[in-house]
Amino acid sequence: RNKFAAQEQHARRPLLSPGALGGRIIVRSRTEFDRTDAAGYSAANFAAAKPGRVNILEDMTLLLVAEAILRVILGWRMLISGLSNVRRWPNPVNTASILFPRGAAFFGFVATFLMVAGGLGLAVGMQTPICAVMIMIFLLPTLALHAHWLKVLPTMAPVVTAALKDEKARNYFRSFERQSYHAHEVGIRDNLVFVAAAAYFAVRGSAAFGVDNWLSGWVVAIF
Repeated sequence: RNKFAAQEQHARRPLLSPGALGGRIIVRSRTEFDRTDAAGYSAANFAAAKPGRVNILEDMTLLLVAEAILRVILGWRMLISGLSNVRRWPNPVNTASILFPRGAAFFGFVATFLMVAGGLGLAVGMQTPICAVMIMIFLLPTLALHAHWLKVLPTMAPVVTAALKDEKARNYFRSFERQSYHAHEVGIRDNLVFVAAAAYFAVRGSAAFGVDNWLSGWVVAIF
């Protein structure tokens, strides 16, 4: 019985991973994951608890850094697109009118707001779950937008080609046509990747190096 008790105690011994900034550490149990403060639990303590596994601290640090880089890049990507929409207004309204003929100005504004606010929040790790959902809400209609152009471009291109009399201009336009069609094909796949990444952060939140990690008490968890 004592032997089984010792084995059970060892199985519940916590694994450490670097957590939020400010000296907090996330303690991960072998049987479940929960977040607690583990002040004073050093790498030396961990080495004594599990010889040969000290590198897990370094591995978890690299994982958190990689995760933070992904979050920042995704947020930055959406933020710069949103700021571009602000500079090119009312172009977002014209784009929104393709999917929403009625209320195009409203939907153009909403799309721009979601990109700017969601992208900025995701990049700095502030209310990360909410901002990630905002990005998802923006991205999902864009799949239909890309599909629209994939359907329309093949019907528009012959009309323009026939109107061009200069052969050199025709060749240039054919190149533009191919590149435009390919861009929308890739756009659907790229946006699916963005949706998947945003969904991850909607569930995960900011694991480290974000505003949420300093002010964890105010973060609104969605899932």
